[in-house]
Amino acid sequence: MAKSKYEIWLSQGKEKLRLPVLPEAINLTSNMQSDSVEVDKLGELTFIKQQGSKQIRLDSFFPLRHSPICEYKGFPSPENCVQTIEKWRNKNEPIRLIVTGTKINFNCSLEAFDWSEGESGVGDRDYSISLKEYKVATPRKIKVKAAPKKPAAAKRPAKKPDKTYKVKKGDTLWAIAGRQYGKNTDWRKLWNANKAGLIKRDKRNTRQPGHWIHIGYVLKLPA
Repeated sequence: MAKSKYEIWLSQGKEKLRLPVLPEAINLTSNMQSDSVEVDKLGELTFIKQQGSKQIRLDSFFPLRHSPICEYKGFPSPENCVQTIEKWRNKNEPIRLIVTGTKINFNCSLEAFDWSEGESGVGDRDYSISLKEYKVATPRKIKVKAAPKKPAAAKRPAKKPDKTYKVKKGDTLWAIAGRQYGKNTDWRKLWNANKAGLIKRDKRNTRQPGHWIHIGYVLKLPA
């Protein structure tokens, strides 16, 4: 008997199981998901959503002995096959279904696995496997625009410290202003910037502003 060009494999992790006897048919359904709403005077309205997950059903048997209908030799015993599938089911993890020669190659959840003593031969195990396409939700990445940066507040220029001048013999505020500012009449700048210290140094400056300055006194030279 010629063997089929198809192979059906079930796997979970590194464990694999090739079905020894192919089902007569692979029942695959994919319903459209929809919502129905009753609307007054209009009756039932149906809103079609996206296509639902694929559902697959495989009905066959695990043979105890090799025969012409088997796809290959050296297959696991029926008990071993049953135990493997039940172990996969108890892990609550998806299994992979591959049907060579077709586009069926995806992860599935094991919805149901029923088996019984084989009707065609003692020691065989008839089974029915119900699978459902397993889809992993992938969160959508949303690009968030960064808030525009506020312009940095303009920094006030640091105030330059006043220059100083040490009084020498023969100096007057009039003469010092002429040398420092180019105008003798700017002596009042010097007086206003230094009057507290000059009065403290010599009380006579209260009556004659800036007239009494002493050698070695350090004057502030405002800008």
